[in-house]
Amino acid sequence: MTSPDCRPDGEGRIKCATVSAADVTAVVNSYKDYFGYKIIEDNFVSEAQATHWGATAMAGKRQVVMAPMSGTQVFIRIVENYNMPDYDYLKSYGWNGIEITVRDVEALHENLKQSPFEIIGVPTYMDFSDKIYPMQAVGVANEVFYLNQVRGDLPDYDLPMARSFVDHTFIMVLATPDMNDAIKFYVQNFGWAQGNEYFVKYSVINKAFELPEETPHYLSMTCVGRIVNNEIDQYPEATVPRNCAENKLPPGIAMTSFIVEDMDKVKATLISKPLRIDMAPYNGRRSACCIGNAGELIELIEAK
Repeated sequence: MTSPDCRPDGEGRIKCATVSAADVTAVVNSYKDYFGYKIIEDNFVSEAQATHWGATAMAGKRQVVMAPMSGTQVFIRIVENYNMPDYDYLKSYGWNGIEITVRDVEALHENLKQSPFEIIGVPTYMDFSDKIYPMQAVGVANEVFYLNQVRGDLPDYDLPMARSFVDHTFIMVLATPDMNDAIKFYVQNFGWAQGNEYFVKYSVINKAFELPEETPHYLSMTCVGRIVNNEIDQYPEATVPRNCAENKLPPGIAMTSFIVEDMDKVKATLISKPLRIDMAPYNGRRSACCIGNAGELIELIEAK
């Protein structure tokens, strides 16, 4: 029997992370076999949906929506995307990480050693808290995961405990040339808040750019009340804009979908007028897309 959702849809909730993939089946199987995810939808992108993304060439492409065994209604959507430009994960601006709450990161680390995932960071406590115990891995489509065993709330934030071995996305990681400028977009256009700011060594960034291990980087977050939804990382100067084929979704982690209470109160410039789509993650609700200050594609889904 499917468990109920862990909480209702509300302002700022991450609803879906979208991954571009040349081989959709391989990505789907990796999530099934190693995350325990299940298929919710398996169909094709409509012309209306592709136009709404600002990616008309995606019409007719296969898309698969998957969800954790916990029953939490937060999804990963895999969209077929061929002929993508050269893409190095963690080397370009935009969505660079999907952070998922997991039950036992040590056991997951062992499982992933014999898997299609590439482990790029072993389980390690964060410098600022022992409540967060993550590892990092790269999937079949060059999508980066922060797999995080949450061991309690932080003083200023509530973090979700996993209800299945690999549960749901709870933070998206954004790479930007200017942390404050990127955060300003969410504050000014959606009414969200900026969270705490940190200046800490960041192993996956340092490895990606071959920087000294102790090199610190600025990061902050966007949040709604005590719920964090984005980690905003200021990336090194060697980072480049993400190349995207004409009228297609970006490679890697292509887009993040968030819940908003009222689409009419959103101040950002929308790619197209809001429309209603019946399938998950929309379920008939109004949706529209916009572009953030780091070039990231953002999809908004109205809560009502």
